[in-house]
Amino acid sequence: MKMVNTVELKNRTNALLRQVGRGEAVIVTRRGKPVAALTRLVDADLEEFVLRYASRVSADGGAASPPAAEAARYRYITLPAPFGPVYVAYGASGPALVSQAPSPAAFEREAEQALGSAPAPDPEPPAELRADLLRAIRDRVPYRGSVDLSRVPPFERTVLQALRRIPLGQVRTYGEIARSLGKPTAARAVGTACARNPVPLLIPCHRVVRSDGGLGGYSMRGGVTLKRQLLEAEGALPVLLPLTR
Repeated sequence: MKMVNTVELKNRTNALLRQVGRGEAVIVTRRGKPVAALTRLVDADLEEFVLRYASRVSADGGAASPPAAEAARYRYITLPAPFGPVYVAYGASGPALVSQAPSPAAFEREAEQALGSAPAPDPEPPAELRADLLRAIRDRVPYRGSVDLSRVPPFERTVLQALRRIPLGQVRTYGEIARSLGKPTAARAVGTACARNPVPLLIPCHRVVRSDGGLGGYSMRGGVTLKRQLLEAEGALPVLLPLTR
């Protein structure tokens, strides 16, 4: 038995098929996980395969169901917000990406680059998830559900977890977050973690500001202007005056 990844499969298709023809099974992996198998078919195997396929077509009223491996790993929904539509991609571990992309197609491209897999639009998302996301994005209710930070490096993940504890209407400085994590010289690294936050609004990185009272940056498309609007809506802005970039 031989194991190959999808890149090897693409580059060595003919050679691998010759090996399969000689009776050697080939397991195809994607990101380290088996997703398909190539095996030699004899006449009996072919007949059984055709019968199974025909049964699936009949059960679905004429359309074959796609194999489970081909199902989208992530789905996404579009939610209204005071500052424009917000796209949220989610998977089994919760929301994985939040963006204010200019269009659904642009979000799908952004998500594929960030997550390694293009999400599919979800016309009927889980009602509880949609309600929780809507409250967090539109009504500023803290999001308490799980989020998928599996692609975030360990220190940045620790920073983002700390940001979830900043109460509505309050702010913290990059230096304060660094000190709270026992890394008093890591204010710049905290800023980097905020800039790379894959789920802004759900994890409130907009509540982290500069020690001189300035807003600092913001990763969403509205930039510092949107950050100001969010803090104004939360009643945190007077704490920051006078404001500078």
